[in-house]
Amino acid sequence: MRPVHNLARLSAITTMKRFLPALSAVALAAAMPALAADAAPADPAGGLYVGYYQEDPVANPEDPTPGSVYLSLPTGDNAFSGSMFFTYVGCQSESLGTVSGAKAGPALKGEWGGSVDGTAQKGGFVGAWSAEVGGYAGTYTVAGGKQHIAIADCIDYWISPRGTWELLPVGGHVPETFGISISGSQVTWTPPPGVMMTLVYVLDPELARTGGARATVWQTLLFGAGKRAADLRAARMKPGRSYVVAVKLNDGTMKRAGFASRTIVAP
Repeated sequence: MRPVHNLARLSAITTMKRFLPALSAVALAAAMPALAADAAPADPAGGLYVGYYQEDPVANPEDPTPGSVYLSLPTGDNAFSGSMFFTYVGCQSESLGTVSGAKAGPALKGEWGGSVDGTAQKGGFVGAWSAEVGGYAGTYTVAGGKQHIAIADCIDYWISPRGTWELLPVGGHVPETFGISISGSQVTWTPPPGVMMTLVYVLDPELARTGGARATVWQTLLFGAGKRAADLRAARMKPGRSYVVAVKLNDGTMKRAGFASRTIVAP
């Protein structure tokens, strides 16, 4: 799902098609996170985990989009909660899905549901600890399957029938060589070669830890190579309040090229 503002719809769709000329089977397999509970601790630490979901580029080659997701995980086997955020532009209605389920050892199993631009959506949400990620990785489904959403003078996009997700503790980053820096209202990073899309978002960790479904306060997508910074003023953070800033990089096959998050106190 990628919203396209009506004034730039044609150029944005053309740009996306150029990014995804022909995804090979090998590249698509590489884009999927490992779901096995590899080298999993018996009981991975609880707490706030932040990351991203990624729409499946095979099922939705038109506009496979990343977005923010977070979970508040328990210590031990117990219920968890969190949210997936689908809002990108101001003309959209509030679009988010509440995630709920149960943690059993290194495994997570649950479901998500909510409203996406006025349409009721729901599906499964499953995953497990991944040593490669240093957190959790999994998949989600959309019960309604692939859907086309078009709202006049606002957005035009597809909802993918499925996707993947990864979650790391706040402050985590993958690979080890990738990180972000924040100065004032600007977040910066050094992208590796081949990055073609960047997700940037801001999250309120206090709301996320207490089960608030609206903890992601803002997210945006940057298209094209060479993106190294984003202005966070659009997030309208409250001075003196703590937030989590996260950046996710996609290569041309929609594979994760980097993800990192940091806690800041808003200036």
